[in-house]
Amino acid sequence: DTPPPAEKALPLNSVVGHGMNEEELRANPRFSRYYVRDQNEDPRIDLPDGSVDAVIMCVSIQYMARPEELFQEIFRVLRPGGVVIISFSNRMFYSKAIAKWRELTDDGRAALVSDYFRNVKGFTEPEVIRTVPLPGDPPRALGSIAQQVSRAVRFGGVPDPFTAVVAHRNYKLV
Repeated sequence: DTPPPAEKALPLNSVVGHGMNEEELRANPRFSRYYVRDQNEDPRIDLPDGSVDAVIMCVSIQYMARPEELFQEIFRVLRPGGVVIISFSNRMFYSKAIAKWRELTDDGRAALVSDYFRNVKGFTEPEVIRTVPLPGDPPRALGSIAQQVSRAVRFGGVPDPFTAVVAHRNYKLV
């Protein structure tokens, strides 16, 4: 089975992109608009309070030097019930990642991101999601070694481990 194109799989009214490379942002057809900013210099998010349903950060959290301020901003722009998904693997640009990130294991990194959420009053308890099953994976009962071997055979190598930390903005007043 071929998955449907992203436009059909998840209809969205608006997608706001952020990054540091304007050429890459401009080339992304999913973005309704985008802004270019180094969040380490200025962690503001150029959106009104309570204006978004989801914030998704993919393989960038390891470079955030001011995560507390950034997570406050994420909380500010989320609607009540809005979701935040922070995903990462074990890869990084070593010289650009914050020192704490470089020192931690994958479990420690998940705990660190979870703590970023916990440090902002109003997020739900974070949930850590590990590698997601793919079509063709052996049954989970056979264990992760069987999964890695199966993926190595199918993909010509073992894919990077995947971790996501997910939390929501609480509906309750905070």
